[in-house]
Amino acid sequence: MAIYNKFDGAKHLITGLKEQRFDPSKPLITAWDFNVAPQMSILTAQIDYDNKKIYVLEEVLGKPENKENNTPALSRKIKNKLYRDKHIGGVDVTGDPSGLQRSTTSEDGVNNYTIILDTLGGGILRPKLKLLKKQPPQVTRCDFVNELFSGYNGWEILIDIRCRKLTEDLIFQLKNNDGTKNKQKVTDPKTGVKYEKYGHLSDCLDYLLCYYLRDSWYKFKNGGDNNTSVLTTAIINEGFSY
Repeated sequence: MAIYNKFDGAKHLITGLKEQRFDPSKPLITAWDFNVAPQMSILTAQIDYDNKKIYVLEEVLGKPENKENNTPALSRKIKNKLYRDKHIGGVDVTGDPSGLQRSTTSEDGVNNYTIILDTLGGGILRPKLKLLKKQPPQVTRCDFVNELFSGYNGWEILIDIRCRKLTEDLIFQLKNNDGTKNKQKVTDPKTGVKYEKYGHLSDCLDYLLCYYLRDSWYKFKNGGDNNTSVLTTAIINEGFSY
């Protein structure tokens, strides 16, 4: 059974959403997943808190064939894209908390997120790191996202129809008997490498929603008990917050 069974393409997929809703003067969320196969993944989103709408604007993929499935190359790709989009509203960097621990070089103190922040920083983008300290429990967070697709607490998730890999994730990601994601591995016929075909972009969506809809997440998870730790590190600029 598909784990995101409340996702409805006719309801949640919108043609031209980025053109309609992207505001370059407001903060843009980038949610990162660091699995390198079948590609590295980023979702970009903006949230209208007044009207309780989440706009998932774009997916940015770091593909192996373009040698972009590594943190430095994908960071450069998203930076160039944001400059082309004339984005001036600041950038939030969120995603898989394990990126803090996973060293990408032998240099002390360097991890996926330090590389992203160093690459995006120094100019108009003004990146800020915003992370949950640990991964939200998978079963509970998937249930939470399903409820959001159904309008939990009045929220509405809208996704640009061009987010094809995310859409495939939401449709085809199966669940195990215990409610976790069944991330079955497939073999790439060209390289012989085994990888998890689905689950990476939906993970980005999970992390994004659990962090930025924290009040709803805490309410859903444990009836308003706010003991879950949040790690928020402001980088370069303190000028905006959600």
